[in-house]
Formats: sequence, structure tokens, C-alpha cells
Amino acid sequence: AGFEEKGYVHHWLQQNHDRLAQKAGFPQPKLNEIHGAWGDDKNQVMMMDDTLRGDLLEWAMQWAGKVQLCLAMGTSLCGMTSDTVAEQAAGAGGLVIVNLQATALDDSAALRIWGPIDEVLALLAKELKVKVPNKKAEARGDAWTANHPRCKFSTKKRKPADPL
Repeated sequence: AGFEEKGYVHHWLQQNHDRLAQKAGFPQPKLNEIHGAWGDDKNQVMMMDDTLRGDLLEWAMQWAGKVQLCLAMGTSLCGMTSDTVAEQAAGAGGLVIVNLQATALDDSAALRIWGPIDEVLALLAKELKVKVPNKKAEARGDAWTANHPRCKFSTKKRKPADPL
């Protein structure tokens, strides 16, 4: 969330269901929980063979068509639909993977970092002079948690006019 606050992260394609991005203060309008989220009655968690929500899938494919740099962290990149963004970034020479396990796109990455995400992000924050925790992001996260007990939230349907 601190990286977003400083303008370094424009979109987050979230494959987990835990709402940790919101609790950290990452803005909901920039977050695509493509596989659903716990406590979301309009974007329920999907099983591996379920159909993804159309507006979120379209949004992800729009990102894939415009991506210049993708930072893939903690994902196996095992062929899920959301991997399309990373695949497109790899084709453009802009894929960075941070993970402890091997992924299917390791050989296509412009940069491959083998390390714990927390440690890598701490080093990146120091290098980019991003204060972590970021007070504004932390306040957003606290507000989100207070306003959404038990992670209850209804993800609005995206419209074509909504900004990427």
C-alpha cells in the first residue's frame, strides 16, 4: 500500500481471498480480486473450474494489453487466467518474479529474485525511499477494517468507463 501511495503500483491483481490488501490500505478501486474474496456477496470465492466474474476478467485482460511491468510475488504462475498479465509482461521484457519456489515463467522473467517477499520488499522500500508503514495507507487500512467487520464488502460491478 505504501508503494501505491508513492505512485509505484497502479494495479493489483489479487489471487488470494484474504482481504489483506485492503487491511494494508491498498485502494479498492485499484484492486482486482479476480478469484473472489471471503465475505463478498457479489464476488464470492471461485473454485478452480468456476467461471470468473465477467467484468473482473475483462478488467484483467485490459491490464494484460497495456502492462509494461508486472511484479509477480508469491504466485506459482501455474496457468491460472490471472497469469495472462504476467505472461504479457514477460513478452514485453517487463516481468519480475519474487518467490521462493520455481514458476513456469522463471525463464521469461527480466528479473528473477529468489527470496522471502517481506525481505525483498523491505529492501525495495529502502531503495525507493518508501516509508513502511505508510501513515496514509495505514489509516486507510484501519478505516477499511473498521467499516467492514468480518471482511464484509460487496465489490461493485465495473463499468467500461471506469479507469484502469
